Parts: sequence; C-alpha cells; structure tokens
Amino acid sequence: MNYSRMLEHLYSLESSKFKLGLENIKSLLKKLGSPEKSLRYIHVAGTNGKGSVCAMLFSVLRQAGYNVGLYTSPHLKKFNERIRYNGIFITDREIVDYYIGMEDKITNQSFFEITTAIAFMYFKDKRPDFVILEVGLGGRLDATNVVMPLISVITNIDYEHTNLLGNTMEKIAHEKAGIIKDNVPVVTGADGAALATIKKIAVKMNAPLIKSKKFNKINFRYLNGAFQQDNANTALAAIGALRKYHKTKINDKEIIEGMENAKWPGRLQFIGKNVLVDCAHNPNGIRALVKEIKLLNPNHNFSSLIIVFGVLKDKNAAEMLNLIFSLKPKLVIFTQPISDRALRLKELLNISKKINKSNIKIYTIKKPADALRFAKKMAKNDLIIVTGSIYLVGELVQADEFKKRHLLL
Repeated sequence: MNYSRMLEHLYSLESSKFKLGLENIKSLLKKLGSPEKSLRYIHVAGTNGKGSVCAMLFSVLRQAGYNVGLYTSPHLKKFNERIRYNGIFITDREIVDYYIGMEDKITNQSFFEITTAIAFMYFKDKRPDFVILEVGLGGRLDATNVVMPLISVITNIDYEHTNLLGNTMEKIAHEKAGIIKDNVPVVTGADGAALATIKKIAVKMNAPLIKSKKFNKINFRYLNGAFQQDNANTALAAIGALRKYHKTKINDKEIIEGMENAKWPGRLQFIGKNVLVDCAHNPNGIRALVKEIKLLNPNHNFSSLIIVFGVLKDKNAAEMLNLIFSLKPKLVIFTQPISDRALRLKELLNISKKINKSNIKIYTIKKPADALRFAKKMAKNDLIIVTGSIYLVGELVQADEFKKRHLLL
C-alpha cells in the first residue's frame, strides 16, 4: 500500500464512521500495547485558538531545549502536518508503516481514531519530553481523551457543533471540560457561563484552576491579529502552570523568544499584496476577523472588500454570513471547500437570500481556485479575504505556494 492509497482509504472513513466515544480508540490502543501511556502530555481543548495556543507552547518548549511532539487537526496543506516531532513532520513512509502495522487490529475505528493511534505510536518511538495534544472535537468523548496529562488547557468556549455537544453554553462547556482529570491543573481563557461550568468540574475533580490573565503584549514575528494576544495569555498561563506544578525549567528569556517566534500559518495571513486568508470557521472566529478587518483597512487604504467564502455544513453559516455582510463588501463569492462535509452552494445561496438585506452582489463558483481567480479579476484596489473553512484556506495557500515555486523554476 502506498501513501496516496492509504490516505484515500482513511479519508473515506472521515464521515461514514464518525461518532464521539472512547470505546473504539481504547480498544485499538490496547491491541497496540497502549502506546499513549508512556508519554507526558499537555492536552488542549476549546472553541477557537487551540492551534495557536499549541503552536505557542510548542515554540516555547523548543526554545527551552526540550524535544516536543505536536498533534493537531485538521491540517492546512498536507496530512503529515498533523503529527510532528520538533520541527519535522511525520514522513509519508512512516505514516504507511504505522498504518500497515495496525491494519489487522482495526475494526470499526474512524478516520480520527486511526490518525490518533498513529500519532501515539509515532510519539512512543520518538520519546519526546512533552507531547502537545490538540482535541479534535469537544473533549470528553474525543479520541485524544485517553491520556493523563501534566496540565489541561481550555482556550475559550463558544457555540459550535451544537448537534453533538449540546445547544447551551453550559452543555458545550461540560463537554470541553471533560478533559479535566483528577488533581491535574487546568488552565482556561473561558469566561461567563462556560467558566462557571469549568469551575464546578474542576472542584469536583480536585483540579487546581488557573484563569488566564493579561500578560505583557507579545511582539509576534509571524502571527497577526489582536486575538493572538488572548491566545498568548492562555499559553503563558499554561507555561506558568508547568513551571509551578511540574518544576519545568523554562526561563523568562526562553518564554519571550519562544512566544515571539511562534508560527501558525493561515491565520490573518497575506498570501499576496491584496489577498488575506484566515481560517475562521465558526461565528466566534469570523467575529474576531471582522474586528481585525475594521482595524486593517484604514492602514492599507483598500477601496472595498471582496470575500471568498466557503464553509462546512455543521457550522452556523447564517450567523457567519451576517457578520461578513456587516462589513459591506463589494461582492461575496461562495465556493465549496474540498470536503464531504462542505455546505453545498445551493444551500449557502438559500441562506444568504434570507439575510442579505443590503443586496450585496453574490457569485457562486464551486472550485476554490476558480473563485480566487475570479476575485482577483474583479479586484482593483480591493482587499480579497478568503475565509470560512480551514480546508478552503489550506487548499488556496497550497495552490499559491505551488504557483510561486513553479514561477521561480
């Protein structure tokens, strides 16, 4: 079996066998010799900012000289990005070898459960000092929630995946807070009703609770957006918990340099002089993006906005579009991320008709690359914003990098 065929098979399991629960992952890991039990974890859940917080923690620990594993999802450009050791992604060959090694033990495990098992096997062999583990969805019943971490981190909580996690803030917080373990410190940037729920669970689990606070502003070299300071506050609180509860040796200089050098592509990132991509994939993310655009536009002197928007069907597209329309863009181009979970253009158009009160021009172009090409054609002195889905941004960033490489040949 080669890499492409194996991934094609894995992706075929992404939606057909998806369900929350720990029975399947525990069964598979037991057959594999419980590789997850031999490592030291920082477990990160939340609605937005999980990836950025993971990247910051990774960068600080690397700056301090530690060997670090990092498991995140979804990937931006290539599957291998999900599993890395220090600065190196797992190789195609390693992915295939780990999969072949467990293939006869797989029963009805999902895409994410199999991927998580591969990550645990890989990290067991690499033996990092720390593994930073990002929750895939929710927390309590997520496939990553089979570990006993050094600390648990919950970035923030907002409405998402309400069909799976519940339709109230308390219910969603309860699911996210399911990563809290007995006597394990928990760090959170949540507030309001979500924080109240986290506090109750932390008390029940006898877990010290650390609420993130405002730290000095970080001068990021590679990350953009005021919202990254909120993520930094959570990451810095987590580093503080590691130093306090586990005597982890990280000095202040290493913390500052690690934070400043943190990288997490696809977040408020220019991929051209007038093309901005952002992986905002839910209302909370779009809300943060809208704030940034209002600050950005006067500084860059763009005439107007052209939005390229695609979204997955399990997101609140109506609320996201309401926020986007509030920017009064020149036009919006609906497109379809390459995913079985993508919201179809016809459905997106029907949603927009109900809320497009300003009669903003709407175009539908199925292929993301064609949508961006059309946006560039229509743009004069306009800012093009690509958003709504990590899958959408990843595809266009990858296409842009491919084009640039070939122009240099």
